[in-house]
Amino acid sequence: MTDDDGRIVVTGLSKTFGPAAAVADLTFTVEPGSITGFLGPNGAGKTTTLRMLLGLVRPDAGVATIAGRRYLDLPAPGNVVGAVLETGAFHPARTGRAHLRIYCTVNGYPHSRADEVLDLVGLAAAARRPVRGYSLGMRQRLALATALLGDPRVLVLDEPANGLDPEGIAWLRRLLRDLAAEGRTVLVSSHVLSEVQQLVDHVVIINRGRCVRQGPLTALAALHGPVVSVRTPQPDRLHAALTRTGVDDSRITRSGPDRLRVTGVHTDDVGQLAHAERIPLLWLAAEHTDLEHVFFTLTGNSHEAAPAARTGA
Repeated sequence: MTDDDGRIVVTGLSKTFGPAAAVADLTFTVEPGSITGFLGPNGAGKTTTLRMLLGLVRPDAGVATIAGRRYLDLPAPGNVVGAVLETGAFHPARTGRAHLRIYCTVNGYPHSRADEVLDLVGLAAAARRPVRGYSLGMRQRLALATALLGDPRVLVLDEPANGLDPEGIAWLRRLLRDLAAEGRTVLVSSHVLSEVQQLVDHVVIINRGRCVRQGPLTALAALHGPVVSVRTPQPDRLHAALTRTGVDDSRITRSGPDRLRVTGVHTDDVGQLAHAERIPLLWLAAEHTDLEHVFFTLTGNSHEAAPAARTGA
């Protein structure tokens, strides 16, 4: 398996539905051997992009390729790409094993492969049970098992942790890490930013159909600089002192009656300024710049909008 085998390249991709542009001149690359998070607020165009990547929606402009070809041009797509966009495409009366064996027959895989992937996703004990009795998390595992039947070099997963309990999420993280370590390409679309932060190596963040940032997770977090949390009985005086020293007002937020959150300055700078201005401090600490903070900064959504940004696509 070479580095070019599983690279995803999206170039100038655009799609309009009626008067609305769902995706507009979108360009990004997903490299093999890593897990890339595909992020964006509700309505950003993530699902439309994934559907164009997988040949389910025809783009108005641009091209998306996997291993150098459009999905529709791959001679055996199931051997190259495994995708999970939804988990409801199961006949409720069929067993998990029967469901997978049908896919094996259609794609020319040996039936033994069904048992192999059932074991891989932790459903071996439920193989003979009808899917109607599966929980949401079990259906999620079965969908992933279906995607893995062809031993693909690329995985495209939309909300793969949906319905999984904490143990299942930890299992999924280990599995995807192992697959990426084998040189496979893993693209994960998700709204659960705290989980993505523990899973991915790189991120592609889109907003209103356009790419607003892509790159390694560590570099992205450092992009917006340090974040300081400070408590003082005189928050207005400290706010004013910070702006006088050149800190942009947009980087200072009131996070409580006596608390400020300041982006782009270090704790030492805040502490020295407070001392010089004779402003008493009750608490001063550096915060970890997490993916959620970077996400909301880049997309222009407030932290208060978090629940809406985590539902839908």
